[in-house]
Amino acid sequence: MTRIASLYYFGGTIVYDLTQQAKLVEQAYMGKRPGKIMVDKNRILNKTLQQLQLLYKKYSLEPGFFAKAGLKQGWNVVIGTRGQCGMAMSFAGREDVFGKQQLDLKRLQAFVGKDLFSVAESYLESESWHERSIGVAAMVALSQPLITPESAFERGFEISATDTDFAGCLRSDDIAAAVGFGGGIKRLLGKCRELHVTDMRPREDFQTVLVSDSGIGFVPTELIVHPKTENRDVLGRATAVAITGSALVNGTFDELLGYVKNARLVTVYGGSAGMIPDVFFASGVHMVHSSRISDPEAFERGMIYDMNMEAVMQATQKQQTIRPRPQ
Repeated sequence: MTRIASLYYFGGTIVYDLTQQAKLVEQAYMGKRPGKIMVDKNRILNKTLQQLQLLYKKYSLEPGFFAKAGLKQGWNVVIGTRGQCGMAMSFAGREDVFGKQQLDLKRLQAFVGKDLFSVAESYLESESWHERSIGVAAMVALSQPLITPESAFERGFEISATDTDFAGCLRSDDIAAAVGFGGGIKRLLGKCRELHVTDMRPREDFQTVLVSDSGIGFVPTELIVHPKTENRDVLGRATAVAITGSALVNGTFDELLGYVKNARLVTVYGGSAGMIPDVFFASGVHMVHSSRISDPEAFERGMIYDMNMEAVMQATQKQQTIRPRPQ
């Protein structure tokens, strides 16, 4: 992975062929990393929406129309026409941690029949995480025709055919840090010198308390868990960083990326990150590990009939890692 850092955007240089909007992004970030001056805490998300609009115009794509939304445990799902579907973490279910859910269903229903750009633009502006989740899901839906291998290649990116996600890129001497505890954390154990995880939730929500003759404590013990108040310190000393796409929903992504100072590898991961990666790469991210919906009809059926979206994701989405193509 020593080649990776030299392939990406640092100090105002982008090594892949830029579209007009990516050049604007380059100018916006010239001489600074996102997060140092936080005028717009959702700058990367808003720039990505602008990039989507330009790419749709460039490639003469037609946005799908909003058909329906599904509010699931932990996820909001947007179903559009033309096979454009998406999902994003909803932060519902733990009011003590994430706040009370604020989503006006009648207002959402009024968007049925309108194009997905209208949904994205309206809901990204909300201060409510639950409503902004709808906007992010709409962006994921709009991104579907632009994150195919063919489209990614044309814009200077590559989609890995093998397992080259964050876990596969770690070195034994890395200090790894992940924002957000998820099922993939166990794959990182034993692959780096230190493994740190920061999370908004109390650790008993996602770690096991083991009671045995040797004592009582959280396991696995090789995992070092931190509260969100330690994000700056943890990310600042890490050499490999993974940030959950759900940070785009709760408005902390730009801030978190701004804390990264010494990392040779930065990745964004998760279902909420399944959007075009152009602006991520122009902002110092090295790769995006998410998924592309391979069967929109089955995805919609699963949203309706399956209890949880994790099983639907496995059955109807193709995991993929996108990165800039070596020159």
